[in-house]
Amino acid sequence: MKYLYRMDQLTSRHMPATILLCAAVGIALPRVFSPLGALVPALFFLVTFSNSLSAGFREMGQVILHPLPVLVVFFILHVLMPVLAFGTGSLLFPDEPYFITGLVLEFAVPTGVLALVWIGLCRGNTPMALSIILLDTLLAPLVIPTTLRLLLGSVVEIDAAGMIRDLLYMIAIPALIGMALYQATGGKISKTLKPRLSPFSKICMLIIFVCNAADCSKFLYEIDRSLILLIFSVFGLCVLSFFISFCAARFLKLDFPSIQTMTLAGGMRNISAGSVLAMQYFPSESLFPVAFTPMFLHLVVSLVVQTMRRTALGRADQAAYERHLEETPLSP
Repeated sequence: MKYLYRMDQLTSRHMPATILLCAAVGIALPRVFSPLGALVPALFFLVTFSNSLSAGFREMGQVILHPLPVLVVFFILHVLMPVLAFGTGSLLFPDEPYFITGLVLEFAVPTGVLALVWIGLCRGNTPMALSIILLDTLLAPLVIPTTLRLLLGSVVEIDAAGMIRDLLYMIAIPALIGMALYQATGGKISKTLKPRLSPFSKICMLIIFVCNAADCSKFLYEIDRSLILLIFSVFGLCVLSFFISFCAARFLKLDFPSIQTMTLAGGMRNISAGSVLAMQYFPSESLFPVAFTPMFLHLVVSLVVQTMRRTALGRADQAAYERHLEETPLSP
């Protein structure tokens, strides 16, 4: 078991390199890993359950106390960015409906759970992050099919009922179970069961990444101008989502920890959920934009965090943190 914990810590410290390695394995061995795609929904159930053991229903009270930042993030996540993705896809790929589908799906999925890790690392507003992630996760079975039907209903056929069923199974139900257990145990389960599940959750996530890459491998062997343009489109929209979220947070005149939280929650996505939906409901062309994103997402996030910390507010926050460390006596 100790080797699993070491693996978990190692992959967490080197997530970008780990994702690139998973992509390389999937691309090199598509015949080995493509059949594992049938297991992905069950793997995602475990990932969502494990990540939901960090907070209960009480943490969602942050939405009631401070609704505006959360509502703005939701608007960016599920209205503005999907519309921009649809517009970009329609403009650049008018004859490729499933490229458009992949772009919209990429920016219609809920905010990423890994945003909480980054927000914790950069001393962001954790209660706000928890409320955004938990509420967005619970609403995903309604929000994603609705967004896809509104934007793509005239472009591709959407199996909304099947999508809702799978999203309930992969996201909403395990999230509710995890939050209920956290509430019932007074938070103790986050210190007992969650650490034990963490290595297995990480393995499941890595298997999902490998399966996604395996399904995309045929496109990389036949890469052309359209795929290169698609890659740059995904990258540009990803960077734009962080920039818009940062500007919105500054406009609301929030404190720096909350600015970081809004920026990261509004820019990151639950890519694995999008990949699973793309594999289950659409041709492989729609999977490519979604599955390609993890290859650069964490690099973009690290650059975004560094850029924010170089602003005047970021430098002031760092100075205050260093003063706090100097004034806090060390325990014997």
